Order: sequence, then C-alpha cells, then structure tokens
Amino acid sequence: MPPDEVASNQKSRLEGAMIEAVARHGFASTTVRELVALAGVSKSTFYDHFESKESCFLATFDEIVAQFTEQVEASYNGAGGIRERLVAALGRFMDLVVARPEAAAFATVDSLTLGSAGIAHRERAWEAFEQMARQYFRNAPSEEEVSDLTVRAIVAGVSGVVYRRLRSGNVKELPDLVEPLIDWALSYQGADSEPVRQAVAAAERPAPKLPEPEESEVSLSWEEPPDSPISRASLSQRERIIRGAARVVVERGYESLSIPAISAAAGTSNQTFYENFNSKREAFIAAYELLSGKALGVSYNAFQSAPSKPEAVGTALRTLTEYIAGNPMYARLAFCELSSAGPPALDRADETMDRLVSLLGPTAGAKEPGGTPRVVLEATAAGIWFAIQREIAHDRADALPGKAPELAKIALAPLTGD
Repeated sequence: MPPDEVASNQKSRLEGAMIEAVARHGFASTTVRELVALAGVSKSTFYDHFESKESCFLATFDEIVAQFTEQVEASYNGAGGIRERLVAALGRFMDLVVARPEAAAFATVDSLTLGSAGIAHRERAWEAFEQMARQYFRNAPSEEEVSDLTVRAIVAGVSGVVYRRLRSGNVKELPDLVEPLIDWALSYQGADSEPVRQAVAAAERPAPKLPEPEESEVSLSWEEPPDSPISRASLSQRERIIRGAARVVVERGYESLSIPAISAAAGTSNQTFYENFNSKREAFIAAYELLSGKALGVSYNAFQSAPSKPEAVGTALRTLTEYIAGNPMYARLAFCELSSAGPPALDRADETMDRLVSLLGPTAGAKEPGGTPRVVLEATAAGIWFAIQREIAHDRADALPGKAPELAKIALAPLTGD
C-alpha cells in the first residue's frame, strides 16, 4: 500500500486496539505495550501517530463520535416531517449503540474516567446532536422558545439514559425508549404549567437558611489546608487524609493522586495513611462521600421545608446551586474529577443520580401522578446534572444560582400538565 494508506491502516488498528483493551479492563489498566501487541505494530509506530495513551484514547473517541454522527445526521436529513426526522435520528443512534456496544461504551462510559481531560471532547461530541435539536425547535409550530441550556440538558439527558443501559448491560431496551424520550424532549416547547411557575418562582428566591445536616466531622471549611495548625488541632488524622486527597485531586487532577502526595498534603506519614485506608481511591471516594453527603443533605432539608412539591424542587435546586457556587472544592471534585477513579466512583455517581431522580418524581400536579416513566426521570436528572457540570467546567460556578430557575423548569416541564 502507499505510505499514507499504511499510516491510516496502522492508526485504525491502534484505535481498534484501544477499544478492545478498554473494554477488557478499563483505560487506567491499558498500556501502550498492550495496544501495540493487539494492533500488530511497533512501539515506535504508536508514537508516530500518538503522543501518549491518553491522546490515542481521545483520537479513538473522536473517530467513534464521527462515525455515529455521520449516520445519525443522514437519518435526520432524510425525508419526512420534523418529528419523524427526530425519531429517525434518535432511532438510528439507539440502533448503533445496540450494534456496537463496546464502541458506544467507550464514548459514553469509559470517556468519563478521563475526568476533566475528556470534558471538552464530550461537549464537542454533543454539538451535532444539539444542533439537530435546535433546528427542530426553530421549525416547530410552538411559539415557546427553548433555551440553549435546555437543549444541552436534553442531549445530555439522552446520553445519561444510554450510559445507564450500557453500565447495566440492558442496551437492547434502548430502541423501545425512542418514543418516550422524544415526547420528553418535545415537552419543553409547551407553555409553562402552574407547577412549573411555582418551581421557577421558588428557585428565583435566595436559598432559605436552614440547619445543616448532622455530620461526624468537625465543621471546618474544606478550603483550609489539611496540614495547617487549625486543621491539626480540629481534625483527626483520618479527616486530614481525606481532605488531603480531595485537595490533591482538585489542584492537580486524579492522575497526580498518590499516597505520598496525600500524606504530604495532610501532614501525615504514609504509615498513618495505611492505618486508615487501603488505597488512594478509597481515600478519594471517602472525600467525595463526605462532600456530596453535605451538599445533598442541605438540598434535601430545603426540599423538605417547602410547602408544595413544585416549590420543593425549585428550592432544592436553588440551595444546591448556591452550595456548589460557595464550595469550589466540591464543585470540581464531584462534577469534574470523580469519574476519574473508575467504576467504583461511577457507582457513587450513579447513586447520587438516583437520589436526584427520587426528588423529581412523583411530582404534585403531574400528568400521571406516580406514573411518570422512569426513563423520563432518569433523562431529566442527567440533563440537570450535566448542565451544572458544563457551567463548572467553564469556570461559571458562581453563576449557577442564577441558572436555578431554568433548571427548575427543566426539572418539572416534562412532568406537569398545562
């Protein structure tokens, strides 16, 4: 073959090897040595095409997205009415996931384990799908405008549904979810119902001052260095280690986390670390659980204090966004770095999402009280979560409380009648 064809073939084989290796045991355990063996090329050939294992992963991600997008766009641009085109596009996407589950999992699940490094690529991957949704809403007969934040939440919500089916091994359910998800997405072009207006009004008000949930640790700001004199006087060694792990990840990323780095940040020895934890991931997840428990705790207390379910949703979202804006360590750790710790961390993220789903339904004033399809709640919760993540990733966490009214509308518009 001509040299350019040889190079293209080698690159494709390495990308295929990356998908195969990651499917076997995840990105963290994949090595360049394994990739070149699977692809049947030399190590020097690998570095002719990629700077690192991570750059190979991201190139493979981009190629998968390009292939999926090309076929989905072809389906969307086919003949038919505007709704039929949307159904055809989403149906084609779901069929591709069923036909190529390893590639879909690579792009939807495994890319999350890159943490912050994968965010920009995932956002670019969603752009084509967001554009299709915007085009639909521009051509729809409804006079109600659908905001960019809502469009992003819709695309992220669909991605969240696919993610959950890939993780659980239930991808064959996806084609049957096309119609419910289309109905969910199109519900955002309707006029606001009374419950939505109540939720939006509640989210526009500053969060109520409520007692914080009880916790075992001393109430000391996580911004305080864990090896400072006040931390040494107020916190146990275990608490300092947990905070040290959080600080290292937020400042340098999960890939820089090591037991010596944690011990240095906490002002303890490696021996003390092993007296409290078995691994760096265990300490990191402990930090997430403490921070997340507090964030969700204050939000749940706000939810419980509201006089009605719609107001409860609005108040809880306002409280959560204010908490995130005021706690940058939690914001970066929970929304940008958690997934870097692999499957156990993804399990914790899924548990958090389940708690958000439980807050959303059943909702007072719902079209079908107690009967909202689970997939609609999953998509709505995922859309809200990733909409928040996007603001944090672009250093806009301070503006999140101002987004709470729109998030409240995203939460309730699909669940309530006109």
